[in-house]
Amino acid sequence: MPPELLGAMIFAIIMLIGVKLHQKMAYLKRNGKKTQAVIFKNSFKRSGNSGGLYYLVVRLTTEIKEWITQELDVGFLPAKPEGTKIGVIYDPDESSNVAINSSVQLEILPRLLIAIGAIGFILSALDYAEIIQLFSEI
Repeated sequence: MPPELLGAMIFAIIMLIGVKLHQKMAYLKRNGKKTQAVIFKNSFKRSGNSGGLYYLVVRLTTEIKEWITQELDVGFLPAKPEGTKIGVIYDPDESSNVAINSSVQLEILPRLLIAIGAIGFILSALDYAEIIQLFSEI
C-alpha cells in the first residue's frame, strides 16, 4: 500500500475520533450536570514499550444522591494526587458518561483532533494525487 494512502487512512481515523469526541462533549455540555468529584485513584495503563498514562478514577454524587465511581477517558502524566477535588460534568441518564469540566477536554481536544486529522488527510491526498510531494521515493 502506498504510504500516502496509509497516511490518509490514519489521519481519517484521527479525524473521526475527534468528531466522535466532539459529539460526546457537545452532548455533555448541553445535557450534563456539573458537580465536584474526588480523585479516588490513578489507574496506570501501558501503551507500547515506552510507558503509559494514568487514568483518573473519580467518585461523585449525583443530584439524586447516587454515588458514581468512574474511570475517565483521558490519561495524564504524572498521576494526579488522590483525594484532590476536580470539577466534572456527567450525563444524568448514563452514569458512565463522565468528563472533566474543562475547556481543554470539552472543546479544544476534540477540535484539535479534527483539525490535525483534516490537515493530514488533505496533505496525504494531495501527495497521492502528486500535487505535492511529502513522501519521497526510496
